[in-house]
Amino acid sequence: MKKWKSFLAAAAALLLLPSAAHAYSNPYSLASSWKWANGDFYGEGDPYILKFNGVYYLYVSTVDDQIGVKVWSSTDLASWTYRGLCATDPVTKAAYAPEVVYWNGMFYMYTSPGGGGHYVLSSGSPVGPFTPQTGNLGMGIDGSVFIDDDGKWYFYSTGADRIDSRPMTSPTAFGAAGSTGLSMAGWTEGSTTFKRNGKYFMTYTGNHVWSTAYRVDYASGTSPLSGFVPARSQNPILISTEGSNVGLGHNSIVKGPDLDSDYIVYHSHASQGNSVYPGRKMNLDRIVWNGDRMSVLGPTTSSQPNPAAPSFEDRFARTAIGSGWTNVGGGTWGIYNQELMWQDTIGTTAWYRQVTAASTAADYTAEFHAKQMKMGTSSSPLYGAVFSYTDENSYGTAVLNRRLNRLETHFVIGGVSQGWEYSSLPAGYDYTKWHQIRVEKSGSAFAVYVDGMKKQSRTVNGLGGGKIGYATQDAHADFGYTAFSNDVGGSSAWNAYKPLPGTIEAVHYRKGGEGTGYHDLTPANIGGSYRSDAVDIRSSAAEGKEVVGWNQTGEWMLYRVNVAESGTYDMTARLATTFPNVSFRVWDGAADLTGVVQAAGSGGWENWVNVSKKGLYLTAGYHELRFETVQGEFDFSSLSFERGQAPSPLADDFNDGNDNGWTRYEGDWSVVSGELSAAAGGPAKTVIGSGLWSDYTVEADVKLVGTTGDAGVLVRAANPSNGKVLANNPDYIQAYYAFIKPDGVYLGKMNYGYQTLASAPAALAAGVWHRMKVSAEGNSIRVYVDDMNAPRLSYADNSALPFLHGKAGLRSMNNAARFDNFSVYSGPS
Repeated sequence: MKKWKSFLAAAAALLLLPSAAHAYSNPYSLASSWKWANGDFYGEGDPYILKFNGVYYLYVSTVDDQIGVKVWSSTDLASWTYRGLCATDPVTKAAYAPEVVYWNGMFYMYTSPGGGGHYVLSSGSPVGPFTPQTGNLGMGIDGSVFIDDDGKWYFYSTGADRIDSRPMTSPTAFGAAGSTGLSMAGWTEGSTTFKRNGKYFMTYTGNHVWSTAYRVDYASGTSPLSGFVPARSQNPILISTEGSNVGLGHNSIVKGPDLDSDYIVYHSHASQGNSVYPGRKMNLDRIVWNGDRMSVLGPTTSSQPNPAAPSFEDRFARTAIGSGWTNVGGGTWGIYNQELMWQDTIGTTAWYRQVTAASTAADYTAEFHAKQMKMGTSSSPLYGAVFSYTDENSYGTAVLNRRLNRLETHFVIGGVSQGWEYSSLPAGYDYTKWHQIRVEKSGSAFAVYVDGMKKQSRTVNGLGGGKIGYATQDAHADFGYTAFSNDVGGSSAWNAYKPLPGTIEAVHYRKGGEGTGYHDLTPANIGGSYRSDAVDIRSSAAEGKEVVGWNQTGEWMLYRVNVAESGTYDMTARLATTFPNVSFRVWDGAADLTGVVQAAGSGGWENWVNVSKKGLYLTAGYHELRFETVQGEFDFSSLSFERGQAPSPLADDFNDGNDNGWTRYEGDWSVVSGELSAAAGGPAKTVIGSGLWSDYTVEADVKLVGTTGDAGVLVRAANPSNGKVLANNPDYIQAYYAFIKPDGVYLGKMNYGYQTLASAPAALAAGVWHRMKVSAEGNSIRVYVDDMNAPRLSYADNSALPFLHGKAGLRSMNNAARFDNFSVYSGPS
């Protein structure tokens, strides 16, 4: 019997793992991709995905020498069917970045043909035909629309190296431009704006579409028009300049099929060998949230689980309603054309309901689609959604009132009405067209949305989960796609398999409760934040998110991960504690992955440090990692894994007359008389080695030829690109830069921008050699100049974004410089 139980447990565990048949990998290959007239690949640039009535529609930029806009459809975001040209008007020649918005029965397309100003087209169907509704409106390129909770519209597009915003008075009328405050230090485009928990978010792209360093940042703010603040500790959120998938950008964001997850859709260079342009392909990665902090689980190129399906869905693709639904109260119900359900009895104020056999969990998200065909003569001809339905004595209702132009909600608990609440809807609402109702339930809180606009928040105690369905009162209505997911507010992230390499938020331990998702010694959440189980979670001001606090000896949490490839990984845990010594351990299933990892105290509960363990071997595929507290007490923010290795010794004295093995980026480089020379002028950088290098020391002789600029050594360099080709940015790299000037020694952090970390005064004459040594060990950087025994600078990067792996290199800025006797060796100095 014990063996049989063990077998059943193992079988159940296997069922939790996604299979290869239910996985996708970036970039996508779609049928009927755009090609130039000569047959060269153009692909799917600037992808935008609209979800309507349970179906996704993909629109992409049109190749420059052809007319029309292509559209694909999908029900799962994984498999796509080509639906043909949805627009064929001559104005769609080279239709860049078409985005489609549904409103009040019409689909509006915003596109900038050839980047020469915007047109608005419209259609009664997401697959067209779209026809022009305006002439050329100008307003830059890459137009995007956001509709706020109050029904006001906003338009975003490119400005003068920035993202501009415009209020709109109708889908085709635009106000004056203003600045959102967002720029990527050069040409900035491809924005997407959305709202979450009352806060506005924007993703945006720069700088040049054909640069390998095309990338995505994000920002947030309190206004849809201006004052957006970049998430500087995280940006860029998407970048890859080396390897098979580069030039990542121009994204849109869409809800996953499970109604709860968010996905970022973007393009990459297709590397199809086109002599003019490399072409572009679509990519899709998961977004997860921790408070207001957005993280992209990517970019990925390895196999990822397909977006999760909802717990229940119905498209009514049949001839009869069937046993999955139960009629409550009567009415005349049926199925039309195997695509919708209807109820057509009017002339009475009786409620007619049709509810599912399936029931939600206590917390859930539900989605409904409905339109009214006719209404009776009563003062309240209503139609819409029912949810949390147990019986006629316990349920919630969210219905639309065409006569009074409003949303109405009503809750009944134990036969007692909790009262009606009303919310006005935008003027001119057409109730004979499809409208979406969305209900999010978390604890006793219900949030109700209409067409994406949050219209009501109600607190209703005593009502749990239950069945969902549709309801009418004195109305003939059609009902479309409906679904529910037992996730809400981003909770689907907890059971999602996080891709490694990557970062896992501490609060995203898996579901299942005590003994399954975690083991916690206190009966309740001491911090009272984020999740309602017993794990102790608090808000950290320093981290800007939620963290797991009060970790005690013997407590643990389980995390799901998807390892891209077998190999050696370096792990970093982010901790804070006042205890002098703490320790933890990470298990991979039943195997002790790390052994006991010791950490010294950080000196405060908001003083966060990065604690690393190197050389961990992980196999490709799906794993469950258990993070266990072994000794002391600490707060836990995140756990990161990167591929890592120690460098093989490397030396180059350039006496062979070349710099083979180096990759030059900006600058005029040459080898002269056995020395590597960077000519005077703007920035110059060159790198060597492997992006997997972790702890190492670099030594080099450095000579400042002039006195106006600087020169020095790059360590932990990643995502290098040429900032002077198709752009004008000297900081196109992620690295630490240790450099000298005539007045001193400096250490900076370059992350497609520049931040000074430390400096020390020193008299360092130009025209003479100075020996530099830079040691990178864990998050500590030590810089030596001339004296190889005493560091001029010592800096520990305890930020949330330390650079722990990368190549080595050399750089100069606004100065001619010479370099010689370069070497890299493993470990600290």
